[in-house]
Amino acid sequence: MHAALHCHGRTRHSEHNMKNIVSRAFCTFAVLGLSACAHQPTPPASGASAVTPVTKAAEAWSRLPPDVLVACRGVLISTGAGRFNEAVDLSRQCLASQSLTVEMRAAMLLQLAVVETIRKQPAAALDAEEAGVALTPAPADLQLLMLAQLYVANLRYKEALDTLDRTRAAHEPKQDLNNILGTPYYVARGRALGGLGRHQEAIDAATQGITIQCASAEAYRLRAAEREAVGDAEGARADYVAFARWATDPTIDETTRAKLAALKIDPASERRHPFGSDNPLRDLSAHALSTAQLSLKAATTQQQKAKAYSDISAYLDNSNRHQEALKAIDQAIALAPDDIAFRQSKITTLVALNRLDDAISQATPLVAKMQGELVGAADAKAVYGRYNELTVSLAWAYILKQDWAKGIELLADNAQGAAPFDQDYLASTYLYVRVRSGGSAPANAYFDDYIRRNAQPIPGNYRRWLLLYMQGRVPIDMVYAQAVTIPVPEMLENALAETWFMAAAYERYVKHDDAAARAYVGRINDLQPYGTNEWGLVTRGAV
Repeated sequence: MHAALHCHGRTRHSEHNMKNIVSRAFCTFAVLGLSACAHQPTPPASGASAVTPVTKAAEAWSRLPPDVLVACRGVLISTGAGRFNEAVDLSRQCLASQSLTVEMRAAMLLQLAVVETIRKQPAAALDAEEAGVALTPAPADLQLLMLAQLYVANLRYKEALDTLDRTRAAHEPKQDLNNILGTPYYVARGRALGGLGRHQEAIDAATQGITIQCASAEAYRLRAAEREAVGDAEGARADYVAFARWATDPTIDETTRAKLAALKIDPASERRHPFGSDNPLRDLSAHALSTAQLSLKAATTQQQKAKAYSDISAYLDNSNRHQEALKAIDQAIALAPDDIAFRQSKITTLVALNRLDDAISQATPLVAKMQGELVGAADAKAVYGRYNELTVSLAWAYILKQDWAKGIELLADNAQGAAPFDQDYLASTYLYVRVRSGGSAPANAYFDDYIRRNAQPIPGNYRRWLLLYMQGRVPIDMVYAQAVTIPVPEMLENALAETWFMAAAYERYVKHDDAAARAYVGRINDLQPYGTNEWGLVTRGAV
């Protein structure tokens, strides 16, 4: 979490994309209400609309005959467990039922296509996906994208390109192709163009995909191969380096691994520094600090000066210059002693300096003020929101002192004023505190209810996947696959810090694998994610 508040010879294409395909299918089935997390429809939050698309879908599946439902659900469970032959058998049992609606049958055919792809049976995968698309009067984007990818895997490049053109045409009126399909569309298009010998167009497609998603390993691998095809050895090598930085080890096939070795590119070494010599968060803080210092020079009123000092303090904190940050925030408070935002910021700085008792002492009147405002408040969420920096910083002060109960209570206070995206991470932090405490930390009704109600994965939301990971429901590679879709480098670096921190915690406190935990800690230290709680916590032995 960013403490401050305050991207740069061929194998069959079907072998390149397994993790992404499985992840995408898992998301699809969650939306359809058939995921392993959806064995029973999840009741809505209090005050929420009574029926959601997910609960509707789950209810539709639940009306199937019991033996059919077991077979259909078993497909995803077996796939997730790596029992792919079993998943194929269960798919056939499920599809043999006459009880499936058209939507259900198309979904199961999509899942069968995924499993056959993993089994390296591209022809069987294509047969399944073509059947699913033929069933659907208006095929979904995911169906058509999968169909195009399978045409490529079967070397039917013209049909792949035609399918992608069909998809693009459907998005022309709203000009939303990049937002809806993004990089996977351009990677599929690039592969089809490359297969047709249109190498420069393939390079252009891959470049467009990288523009959208700077951490797309597949886009870099595609562009590297296409640059080789046009004789651009230097450009190809640069792209192979970028590929090595962002690819997970299981996604590097033998042919690509041999290519990397021939180029003297070591994936394990490159992976340690995915941004190369750049550090997006450090550079962001340095630029913002410079801007704040200029604002101070230009300030003409006491209020403007106080705001500038506060900004300077925040960006000094983000630059790991905490003692200077403390001086700056004290100057801001001296100019505006009644500004509660400035006083909350000081708590953050004191925690960063490991002056935990001072932070708790100085937070006491602010906590009392918040609690007073909550009494009879018409909008408690707004009150919690006004004190969000106080509650999260104070929570960490107590957690670092191993006062688990107070830490969890404050995390819950923070969550009640936070956006859903932040609530997911706070819930993961709650799970971290509980496992770190060895079972001595108390359960919290707010978080337990939140976790129960938010059991479905959300495509592209790595924090929801982190929450599922901390419950042992998905592997860390699936969390990573969501994180690397983030287009903004600074946000991506922050996401990696959170992902590796939770992975280190899970390995140490749940799996009791200290070597694996140390490896993830090493990744955070190599990343050097300036301004994140996670890097600061790692330096204090929090995992």
